[in-house]
Amino acid sequence: MLTFLSSPKPFKGKDKENQYRAITNWLSAADGAEVILYGDSAGIEEAGRELNVKVIKDVESSSLGVPYFGAITDHAAVHGKYDTQIYLNCDILLSGIFKASQVLKMEKFLFIGQRIDLSEGVVVEEPSASFKKMVHRYFGEKKIRMHESTGIDYFMFTRNMWKGLQPIVIGRAGYDNALLTFCKENQYPIIDGTLSVIALHQFHDYNHVSGNEKLVFGGTDAKQNLTVAGKYSLLSVSDADYILDDYSLIHIPCRGDTLRSMELDIRYIRKWRYTSLGIRAIWRILNSLKLIRKEEYTIDTFIKNSHPLFVNNTSVS
Repeated sequence: MLTFLSSPKPFKGKDKENQYRAITNWLSAADGAEVILYGDSAGIEEAGRELNVKVIKDVESSSLGVPYFGAITDHAAVHGKYDTQIYLNCDILLSGIFKASQVLKMEKFLFIGQRIDLSEGVVVEEPSASFKKMVHRYFGEKKIRMHESTGIDYFMFTRNMWKGLQPIVIGRAGYDNALLTFCKENQYPIIDGTLSVIALHQFHDYNHVSGNEKLVFGGTDAKQNLTVAGKYSLLSVSDADYILDDYSLIHIPCRGDTLRSMELDIRYIRKWRYTSLGIRAIWRILNSLKLIRKEEYTIDTFIKNSHPLFVNNTSVS
């Protein structure tokens, strides 16, 4: 079974609607699914009562009041119902996540994937509706796009996996990259689930943050996260060790990019930092000359090539 963890934005206006929709979606992901909300955002206690989910208001946070990822997962490691846990942003709708969790038998792992961005004004009226039909519909209406592999909005992992993690502030630039860095440094396998899980991101702005996008991407918390992440050559979904394609686990480091895989091996396994910088420079030159191409998934690729995830004969709803 699954324990979902999140630190929501204030439950106001469109954000309230999006977050209620997302939490309802998580509760339906598996029989007995658990949801725990963290932080002291406006309306969180009411949301907990109305949706019948747990609320933990007292959680260690940065000086700006934003919870630390480690504080959330430390609490969930002790108090969460299930060993398989998922931290995710409180506007994400998921399909296929339970089936994916059943495939993964590793003692420790990090499961991530690219999200699909819904355009402004798109409202998913029924969060349990067929995601495949929604994707096809919104694709035809040009109201969706696949987000780049650099932005990660959900993280599935096993209980007690984050011991020793440096302070990382959720919802700020670099926190996703820093989590991948921790896994690479500890040789925990990272699995790319883009081809097996549909993650829909409901549109929102940054008005809930004082300072808006500037603070999210360039504030003190973001700078701290980026320091932990390594500052240069940041890790993304495409740097995963495995791909879960139509629920089959395949060992393809860095989506087949041999030079990038070599760089990461030298940097995180052999600990030859400066050598890895040299390989990265070579990678950038070859990429600029279009002699190598980093694999990026797009909605067009899936729809036009009729990937099983987006056709009607699969079990993803």
